[in-house]
Amino acid sequence: MSVWDDLPTEPAAEALRIPSPAPLVALAGLLRGGAERAVAPLRDATCRSFPVWAFDPEFSRALADLPDSALDGVAQEWLADASCAELDADAYELSTLLTDLRQALGERSDPAQQLFVLLEEKAL
Repeated sequence: MSVWDDLPTEPAAEALRIPSPAPLVALAGLLRGGAERAVAPLRDATCRSFPVWAFDPEFSRALADLPDSALDGVAQEWLADASCAELDADAYELSTLLTDLRQALGERSDPAQQLFVLLEEKAL
């Protein structure tokens, strides 16, 4: 099991500006064929920390096994989801994000390592 100190200092992908966690749920549902329990809060925003959401191992496997030829299609389908209407990204950026995440999953030292999402609110 890895702890924060064991993780690399860089995130697996560039930050994505999302209006709510709904696009995360949409992506999980897209790759798993249903979003039930595919992504869920791991830590809430208590104690002045940022909320963390975790993707389940099935999602990580599905993304790690996604072929190059499917990345653009998944990005287009994800962007077409109603929950992504306010995303500050286009299909190319989403495809790049998926590629980066898939690469990070391929480089992990332990197959049990999962993807986690840190949600950070920024003042406008």
